[in-house]
Amino acid sequence: MLGRLRIQSKLILLLLVVTLASIAAVAWIGYASGRDSLAQATADRLTAHRVGKTATLDAMLRSLRNEVLSLSDTRRVVEGMRDLRIAFRDLSTRPLSPAEQAKLDDFYATDFLPKLGQVLDVRPEPTQYIPDGVAGRVLQYRAIVANPHPYGEKQELAELPDDDSAYARVHAEFHPHFARTVRIFGFEDLILVDVDTLDIVYSYQKTTELGTSLEDGPYAGTKLAAKVREMRGDKDRDDYRVVDFERYRPSLGRAMGFVISPIFDGARIIGILALKFPIDAVNKALTNGYDWRAEGLGDTGECYLVGPDGTLRSRSRGMHEHPQEFLAELRSAGVSAGVVEQVERQGSGMCVLPVGNAAVEEALRGRSGLMQVRDYRGVPVSSAYGPVELGSLRWALMTEIDVAEADAPIRRFGSKVFGVACGLALASSLVALLFAHLLTRPLAALADAARRLGAGETDVSVPVGSLDEFGQLSSVFNDMAANIRRQKQELESQMRRNEDLLHSILPASAVEQRRAGDERASREFADVSVLCAELVGLEQLCARIGETKALAAVGDLVTAIDEAADSAGVEKVRAIGGSYLAVCGLSVARPDHARRIVTFAREVERIVRVFARDQQADLRPAIGINCGPVVGSVMGRTKFLYDLWGDTVVVARRLAESGDAAIHVTARVRERAGDVGEFRGPQPVVVEGRPPIETWSLV
Repeated sequence: MLGRLRIQSKLILLLLVVTLASIAAVAWIGYASGRDSLAQATADRLTAHRVGKTATLDAMLRSLRNEVLSLSDTRRVVEGMRDLRIAFRDLSTRPLSPAEQAKLDDFYATDFLPKLGQVLDVRPEPTQYIPDGVAGRVLQYRAIVANPHPYGEKQELAELPDDDSAYARVHAEFHPHFARTVRIFGFEDLILVDVDTLDIVYSYQKTTELGTSLEDGPYAGTKLAAKVREMRGDKDRDDYRVVDFERYRPSLGRAMGFVISPIFDGARIIGILALKFPIDAVNKALTNGYDWRAEGLGDTGECYLVGPDGTLRSRSRGMHEHPQEFLAELRSAGVSAGVVEQVERQGSGMCVLPVGNAAVEEALRGRSGLMQVRDYRGVPVSSAYGPVELGSLRWALMTEIDVAEADAPIRRFGSKVFGVACGLALASSLVALLFAHLLTRPLAALADAARRLGAGETDVSVPVGSLDEFGQLSSVFNDMAANIRRQKQELESQMRRNEDLLHSILPASAVEQRRAGDERASREFADVSVLCAELVGLEQLCARIGETKALAAVGDLVTAIDEAADSAGVEKVRAIGGSYLAVCGLSVARPDHARRIVTFAREVERIVRVFARDQQADLRPAIGINCGPVVGSVMGRTKFLYDLWGDTVVVARRLAESGDAAIHVTARVRERAGDVGEFRGPQPVVVEGRPPIETWSLV
């Protein structure tokens, strides 16, 4: 039969067979590669998300550890613990009257326990929660019952009402300091525990654990009490414990965790500091502020924690976005009615909803990986799992997405590949019948390369397979693509150099404004800290070693100060001659900018002192610090610099020019700098056109 066909027909038939076979092979290979690539991309995305969230939580937990260790060793905490435990014991000599005892009983019966019962399915008697000791009852009556603020806001009471006891005096002395500490670090509560009796002698929030004993009191069965008892005989000043989240009854069943550390008075442990942190910060870190889609988790993906007991430690996406459907899913998955009811009652599954599967078990064993399991809803999911650890505490961190959603791109890709393959087969058949395949192949290659080049892919070339016009055109195209690639690389290199130069001149906020089209980058900043420094004695140094050597030496000094500014989170504005202007809180909002810039000022003093010693010169810095609003703007068009304006800068500069080589701060800076050092003052300083300003010098 083939012998009867003409050569042209045989050639066309051969081309059709080869073409169709090639299309089928390429389509299958493309589908298989695309399927594997999409599956791997999903796995990589889940794993990268889990690793990123693990690093975030590790940083949060390490920060908690550092904060509790730092606070437990401060003078105010040690003194407060020492005085409060003595004053608390003295309360046992001032028992409540029958009327006061009745009010305490009524508070538990009509206020606290009904609110607790709305969240937890409990019906306890008031006597189960009222402290057994006289001191505890007296303290709860004074700090909670006689406190006019509603429960949950009792910390607003600065002084105990109608109380002339030693405890009231000690409380009035230390409560403002502890309140400021709690607000600065963002904790829920600060608790002090007497190590001898395990009595809670102070609570910033003044909830119902105040005055109770963690040895045998109503909250002795909590995880906090267990960790406190572990630490009771501790001899290590730098020890700490992280207490796992639990539904904490004094906080009306909210999920709470603690970080604790011993308090030493000399070589003797006298108490335990417990800092309560809510799970809200953990939830926001895990959920990107409850915006899962923005992190690439689609419609069903989520990231959550599981505790050592196998229950949730963070908020579930389903309960947040569609609670009724989520509860129905739990019932369908066989979750017990009591658990579902408790989830509905408290509005989340934290510390109550069990999560049991192989991925969770592996993570709690300290392993990480990726597998497909059924989650707590009974739905198949792709799960990237791994541990989060600090000390003896270990959580399982799970990043998951429903298998149905994860596989949807693969199914869509398969449909597209099949459709494209069928289309190509039909098109190839028609082309083979009408034209010679060899004629169109060079043109197709050139067209594809041109499309890629037009889309921005410069690493493009086409094979030169002949010396005819198509081969010449291919050579010209390759030369053109190489030229474009080289020009693009040169342009990108120049843009990077320009960007680096711009960042070396302007603050990050000004660079962003100029990039957005604001050439002057003018902006008002409501609250920053400004430092002005003047080098006293620079003229004598220039006279002694010469201006050229002095200029080089001062350049090295400014470089050292710049490095210290970067380490302290302070931005340099400019340095001219012996003047140095810096600011904190400008490009990056920092609540502790006053503390940072005072710390930086001390480092400047040290750097100048070392420099003066090395140069054998009498060189000292006169530093002025002020905080408040400023206006920042770029000055000039072709040759520009960044400058700050406003009364805040004027006052700081006047303090630096007052003539005294020391660190001078305004009252506002002194109030906000905390315990970075001792201040001497006040001394009035006159700023032209203003009444005298009270300033302090840092000792």
